[in-house]
Amino acid sequence: MSSFQTECCALSATLAGCYRKAIRWLQALYGRRKGAVDQHFHSEAGVDTGGHSTPSYLSPKRAPPVRFIDLFAGLGGFRQALERLGHECVFASEIDSELQKVYALNFPDGPAIHGDIRLSKGLVPPHDVLCAGFPCQPFSKSGTQAGLKDKTSGTLFHEILEVLRAQKPTYVILENVGNFERHDEGRTWQIVKASLQELGYDVKGTEHVASGGQGLLSPHHLDSPHHRERFFAVASLLGLPQEVFPQVNRKARTSIATIVQDQEELSERDRKETRLVDQHYRCIEHWNAFLQALPEERFNLPSFPIWGDEIDATYCYEDTTPWAQALASTFDSLHSNNGKAAVWDSFKALPSYARKEVDAFPEWKIRFIRSNRDWLTSIRNALPIDWIGELRSFPPSLRKLEWNCQGEERNLWKHILQFRPSGLRAKRYTNSPSLVAMTSTQIPILGPERRHLSRVEGLRLQGFPPDFRVPDSRTATFKALGNAVHVEVVHEIAKRLLPTEGIEANETRNLAGVGAS
Repeated sequence: MSSFQTECCALSATLAGCYRKAIRWLQALYGRRKGAVDQHFHSEAGVDTGGHSTPSYLSPKRAPPVRFIDLFAGLGGFRQALERLGHECVFASEIDSELQKVYALNFPDGPAIHGDIRLSKGLVPPHDVLCAGFPCQPFSKSGTQAGLKDKTSGTLFHEILEVLRAQKPTYVILENVGNFERHDEGRTWQIVKASLQELGYDVKGTEHVASGGQGLLSPHHLDSPHHRERFFAVASLLGLPQEVFPQVNRKARTSIATIVQDQEELSERDRKETRLVDQHYRCIEHWNAFLQALPEERFNLPSFPIWGDEIDATYCYEDTTPWAQALASTFDSLHSNNGKAAVWDSFKALPSYARKEVDAFPEWKIRFIRSNRDWLTSIRNALPIDWIGELRSFPPSLRKLEWNCQGEERNLWKHILQFRPSGLRAKRYTNSPSLVAMTSTQIPILGPERRHLSRVEGLRLQGFPPDFRVPDSRTATFKALGNAVHVEVVHEIAKRLLPTEGIEANETRNLAGVGAS
């Protein structure tokens, strides 16, 4: 044998040895995902694997589905997103009995949905991904000597940790409210992050830009007309891709018209449910008269909420408060009993925000009252004579207007509206305000349609298909939609985090991730 042939044989043996070591290393790394050897692949490569099996998802064939669990499942937004990627749900839990029934109708195949995770966590099977949109709860403020396990005890996040300790899934995807990172002065997120790191996970969250992060994620960043900023966290035992969260256009321009149903698409139930109550219709018309009395070329609209009760108001608010003043009159011997009663009657007639039982208002409220009085005084003579009297016939919450449509047409029916405890809010017809667990009167109003959002439109705003099943009650439907995760946002995160297409994709993602860790 020539020296060249000898060197080639030695090199071949070395490469085969390296290959066998790589196979053993990958088997140890992906132990729970072993598959059969792709015999064709190895025979074509001409490599002796030494009897070691190769995980099936390392073959050039399509990877087997990733197994995931859906905790605090709600309507099933996580499941919708991950099943679109071809992954398999092996366990789901949701404490609400009505949502359990709806979930079972929407996902008839696969495992039955369980109830309270505190009672069913022992039934959780092996899985690769844990998904949870868990409730935000404060953790124990026990001393610094207490372990992380003690700090989370009694919370639903503690139940998540128990599942992670028992099953050790490779990946975790969590969702929470937008201010989660700042909850309890940032302590809640730090405990969640440290608890996951203690279990061996690399962790990344969508921290606020002010905290040095890339910012929260909202559907409107991904061309969906729904302004709903949420906090997401991902974790992995294999390291994380550098860009696990989607790069978004935070100045994206959307239009809510893209999700609106045509009039003929609405059922009789839809028409009945979405109809405005008479008082709200009249309120919108009344504030419209206010806007139309203030032509743009003569009057600027303020950026602060307009408090109609401040028109002609004279109560004290800077150096003292109406409550402090009324209380002082009670002990003033110069006031007769009738005079004292009149003082308290006047106090009770004030708007609720002016009746707080405090000696001094906070600076923000003083600033709001002062700004409103100054501006309303400047435009008062432009208002119709009977406008002010009619305004006072409405409940206090309807006597406020928040105009977030600077530069747009001054016609409320051209915008998206919402009745809130803080007043009537008008926003541009670009995206819907965040759907939250709301009362039926707080469901957004489509100004051009002169009606509330329909159920189908609510589903579209959250990324669900229009034929998705929802609770019978409209209030329960929008509560569930308000608590749901947005399907498209989760889909964008999951496709960056999880393996999808076999050896090329998995080697590139996972080996790079391990090296980075």
